[in-house]
Order: sequence, then C-alpha cells, then structure tokens
Amino acid sequence: MEQSAVKAKRNVISPEDRIPVLQKFVYGMGALANDSQAAWLGQMVAILILGLGIKPYLVGLIGFVPRIFDAVLDPIIGYTSDNARTKYGRRRPFIFWGAITAGILYALMFQLYRGHSNTFNGWYFLILQIIFFGAFTCYSIPWIALGYEMTPDYHERTSLQSWARAFAQVPWLIAPWCWAILYNKSWFSDPKTGAADPVLGARVVAIIIGAVIVFAGVLPAIFIKEHFANLPKPKKITGEFIKHLKANKPKFIAKSFAVFCTISFGFSFYVNWAQYPWYSLPVRIVAVVLGGILLTGIFIFLYAIPVIKKMFDNIALTFKIKTFVKICAVTFLIFNGFMLSSTFILWVIFFYVFKNAPSNELAYSAGGKLLGIFGTFSAICTVFVVSIIPWLSRKLGKKNAFFVTIPLSIIGFSMKWIGYNQIHPAKSQLWAVLSGTGFGSFIKACLIIAREHYLLLACAPFIVFGLGSLFTIILSMVADVCDVDELETGQRREGVFSAVYWWMVKLGLAVSGLLGGAMLSWTGFRQELGIAQAASTLLWMRILDVGIPIVTSIIAIFIIMTFKTSEAKAREVRVKIERRREERRREQIRVEEDRRRRERRQGNE
Repeated sequence: MEQSAVKAKRNVISPEDRIPVLQKFVYGMGALANDSQAAWLGQMVAILILGLGIKPYLVGLIGFVPRIFDAVLDPIIGYTSDNARTKYGRRRPFIFWGAITAGILYALMFQLYRGHSNTFNGWYFLILQIIFFGAFTCYSIPWIALGYEMTPDYHERTSLQSWARAFAQVPWLIAPWCWAILYNKSWFSDPKTGAADPVLGARVVAIIIGAVIVFAGVLPAIFIKEHFANLPKPKKITGEFIKHLKANKPKFIAKSFAVFCTISFGFSFYVNWAQYPWYSLPVRIVAVVLGGILLTGIFIFLYAIPVIKKMFDNIALTFKIKTFVKICAVTFLIFNGFMLSSTFILWVIFFYVFKNAPSNELAYSAGGKLLGIFGTFSAICTVFVVSIIPWLSRKLGKKNAFFVTIPLSIIGFSMKWIGYNQIHPAKSQLWAVLSGTGFGSFIKACLIIAREHYLLLACAPFIVFGLGSLFTIILSMVADVCDVDELETGQRREGVFSAVYWWMVKLGLAVSGLLGGAMLSWTGFRQELGIAQAASTLLWMRILDVGIPIVTSIIAIFIIMTFKTSEAKAREVRVKIERRREERRREQIRVEEDRRRRERRQGNE
C-alpha cells in the first residue's frame, strides 16, 4: 500500500515543472520544420536517378559527402550554442537565422534542369546540399538542445518529445506521396510531349518545403523562453599556440594521419574506379597521400588552438557517460536499419510489386501511389503510437517500454515478406484507371491499390512502434543524461550532447546513403532495364529490405538490456543538482553582500 502511494506520488508532475500546452505546440512546430527536410529530401533525392539519369552509386556518394560535413559541423554548433551569451539567449538566435537560411537553400537545391549535363547537375546538387546541411545544423542542434532544458521532470520530458514526434509526422503524412505528385501529368507535364515531368515537379515542391521550414522553424525562436539563458559567461580560454601544439602526443598525430589518409583514399577510389583507366591510379594515390597530409595538418592546427581543443575535450566528456554511449548505439542501429530498409522499399515496389505493368511510367505512377498510401498510413499509426508512449513509459519505465515496442516492429518487418504481392496482370483494370486524368481517377486508383495491397498496409502499425518509441523515449533519456553531466561537471551542455547524439544519427545516415547506393548496384540493378530487372536482383532487394532492420533491431535489444537507468536514479540526481544550485545561489548572494559591505566601508573612510 505504501509502495503504491510512493509510485503515485512520483508520477505526479509539479505545476512548476509542467510545460504549457502552447509551449509544447510551438516546440512541436519546430519538429515539423526539422522533419520536413528529412521526409522530403529522402524521397526527392531519387529524382537524380529516375529524372536525370545519374548513376545510383554516384547518387549514394552525393548523399554521403554532405552528411559527413554536417556531422563534423554538429559539435561545433552545439559547443558554440552552449557557450553563447546574447540578450536573446543561447539557442534562439541560432534557431531563428538557421531556419530562414536552410529554407531558402532547400528551395534552391532542387532547381535542376534536364538541359544541363549530369556532371553539372551532380556538382550543383552536391554543393548546395553541403551548404544546406550547414545552415540546417545551425537550426536543428540548438532547437533539440532547447527541448532538453524546457523541464526537469522525468515524465514531462517524455511528454514533450511525444508532442514533437506527433508534429513531426505531418511531413511524413504527405512526403510518401512524393512520386505520385511528381508524376502527376495534370500538375507537372512536359509542354512538348505532354508526359509527366518529375524534374519540374521537384523544383516547385522544393520551394513549398523551403517555405514550410522557414515558417515553422522560426516559431520556437520567437515564442519559447530559455530556462538557462542567463548563465554566467564562460571563462575566456587563452593560451599559446606553440605550447598547445607541442603538447600533442606523437601517437595522436600518427593516428590522425592514418585515419585521414585512409578516408581520402577510400573516397578517391570509390569515385574514380569506374571512370578513369588503371594507369592513372599512381597519380591518384600521390594526390590522396598529399591530401591526407594536408587534412591532417589542418586537424592538428585546429587542435592546437585552445578553444578548439576545449571543444574536443567537451565532446570526449560525453563519451565517458556509458548510458549516453549506449543510447547513441541503439539509435544508430534502429534508425539506420530503418533508413536502409526505406531505401529499398521504393525499388521493391516499383520493380517487384508492379513488375507486370505495361510500361515504366505506369509502374512508377502505381508505385508512387502505393508508397503514398503506405507512408501516410504509417504516419497516422505513428501519431497513435507516440501518443501512448508516455503512458507506456510511466507504467513500465523508459527502458522496459522498449521490450514491448521493438519486438512489435520486428514482427512488422517480418510481415513485409508476404506483404509484397504481385497480383496485377498485364490487362488489369488499374492500368486503365492510372492512364486517366483528374482527381476522380486518382482516388479510384488509390482505392484499387489499397484494396489489393492490404497485406503490406497491415505491416505498418507494427513497424512504427520501433521508430516511434525510439525518438520519444531516447530523446527524453538524453535530457536525463544532461542532468547527470551537470552533476559531474557543473555545466549545462545540452548543445554538445545534442550535437554528439545527432552526429551519430547523421553519420549513420551518411553510411546508409552510401551503402544504399552501393547495395543497390550490388543486387545487379540496372536503371536502363526499368521494370525488366533480373529475378535475382528483385530477390536480393527484398532480402535486404526485410532483413537489415530485423538484424539491427535485435542487436539494439541486447544493448538496451544493459541500460542502468530508472526514475528513482533520475530523481536522486535532480535533488542533488537543485541542492548544489541553491548552495551556489546562496554563495553568490554572500559574495555580493560582502562586496557591497566593502564598498560601503571604503566610502565611509
């Protein structure tokens, strides 16, 4: 009886810890901006392959390089926002200007034309994407860090992330219809042939998405008040450059050199092996070695600067918290297993499910609609899932909730094997409906596809439990880790933790983008064949689509089993932090009073 009373008391959120509904709504709008780029960019990047004819492995590389740049920039922005002191706060200036710049760049990034060469389009997209990710990092990392500090309550943090995940599903409701929209002849057609023009569609849709990022992204900067905006200014870091340079150990320099040379050589070989003759290899090796030396020199130069060294030290401190390292590992596995699966679902639907289509265009049209139906239904299911996660977390605990949600997602991924069904003969009613124009034909085609592919739709409610719970519970747990860090270091470093956490996510995205393109080529996929792909290619596409997320989820479960977190420990940490803050506040008052007394005595003298 006494234990139940204590448990009930723990689940009660004190009024001062509650986040007002309006604040949750505004923070959720930030999630809409954050996920708009993720949802649409992942879909629209395929326009480089299907619309412009760029090779898949090059598209994988184009997606990989900006993610690496983005991942490198994350800790810089996180550390800078932690130590920024402006009259508008630590986070809000970054959020405001980052959202505006990122929205404009997203619109510019897809202004591609078939009249330009593939080389021009590839380089244009690559350069704009690098700049876009730099601007978007200035928005996303401070926005995420802002959420970690909005409440100190164990369960209210989960509730806030639940709101954010619910708003984040809005772009995922619409983005799956990307290809149905881009291949709609009524909206985007070539004036010469009358055929659908998805490249034109991408240019128009990108402008709309950019506007959404600007509007929704600036709202948190305007309406949310920071809780730690008036922290004392950090101590100015000074020191001699040569002194810090000499302090670097030879082993560190040697390891840095080896890493940079290896990465540089890997990039060069990946890009050039199919484009240059074998006798140019020695020249490229020399160039790579010189590039590795240059990059290593730049890295050592930056590390010798005291401010940069302090940033690296801050990053290293985050990895000393074992729970945080495990959180990053779990996210890397579950999220990127899902993203790799998402890479293949598009190709499986286009080339396996609708293999019997009369033409490639009709297969793409039907596949785009099925992707739209599946994605929208998944997003609706995710809204339901994230709404019950706070309740499940309170009942079972954050850790134990995963032992319910992740196995359910594994069941969903397994069901996809039978969910993909080829039931469209060459003379199907569907093809005649798809050839029609107007909203009525569009709706009728969607109803036919939904009725015939209900098995695939049945997988969605199970699959979304994994990803829905991941970014609801895990982000709440990162906020708890920030409290543990404050107890150990005396600093509020939400920005650095946000940066390192999302650095792992973005690194995984870069790897999944690179592997996705490479794996697609490995399956034997040839874009010029269209729906006439080899049977072995289709089989491997399905195996990778279903198998990868199952394997990564199982590994993640074993890692979660080692978590040593609980509500009781989190509350104990909070009590200690608040006690220390009160002691420091009293000490500051005492020091201020002593200073005033000394000034009065000096005045009297």
